[in-house]
Amino acid sequence: MVSRPGRIGLALSGGAVRGAAHVGVLQILEREGIYPDIIAGTSVGAIVGAAAAAGVSASSLSEIFRTSRWPRLARLSIRGRYSLFDTKQMERIFYERIGVKSFEELKRPFAAVACDILTGERIVFSSGDLAKAVRASSAVPGIFPPLEDRGRLLVDGCVVDNLPVDVVRDLGADYVIAVDLIPPPSGRRKPKNILELIMVAGYLWSRANHPDPATVGCYITPDISDYLGWDFADVPELEARGRAAAEKALDALKQDLDRAL
Repeated sequence: MVSRPGRIGLALSGGAVRGAAHVGVLQILEREGIYPDIIAGTSVGAIVGAAAAAGVSASSLSEIFRTSRWPRLARLSIRGRYSLFDTKQMERIFYERIGVKSFEELKRPFAAVACDILTGERIVFSSGDLAKAVRASSAVPGIFPPLEDRGRLLVDGCVVDNLPVDVVRDLGADYVIAVDLIPPPSGRRKPKNILELIMVAGYLWSRANHPDPATVGCYITPDISDYLGWDFADVPELEARGRAAAEKALDALKQDLDRAL
């Protein structure tokens, strides 16, 4: 196990099924005995982050991603006022797989980021109903239904803060590892349908609110620009890309942790 610089924070970005790359990064961190004390995530980063904060292992997360399919997670909604799909099933599966209902039951401090689409305000959840917070954080506008909560209309946090490094610091992290799933577009793959087109547009606006990598202790960006993040068939390769990116960053990360002594 490597040395530790006070409290280690982990910030996980959004990126839909690209979140499997988060799992690959976690696999390497676990292998090296690097366990973040504090986690914050947006969208799929909130899903993975909540699971990690609950103590779910990277291998179990891998199994969840590899066995997931959209027909089980979201159903086309002909009555949806704001979205194409209904995600009630996703929330039920989250409860079953994670086994935790509230932030207070988590093993490590965690926060999920959403956006109030009515005001543009960033909303940070760190207490109360965990599944509700994760649902709000991952409510991709136009695709998944927003969460109506106390007069607010909450959507995916990628709109305002897709890589919540500041949130991790606000929770007390001394050193931050950030995993960015939104690299610059490669220009090599066209969207195949309206859903992929919406996702690509979302990735472009998300990049605009990312922090400067130079301000982050360890900034990990898997090489996944050719994967649009909709197809669960890509999960094994996305995981592998996450592992490769973490391996590439590992020497510098270990040096940072050692120097902090």
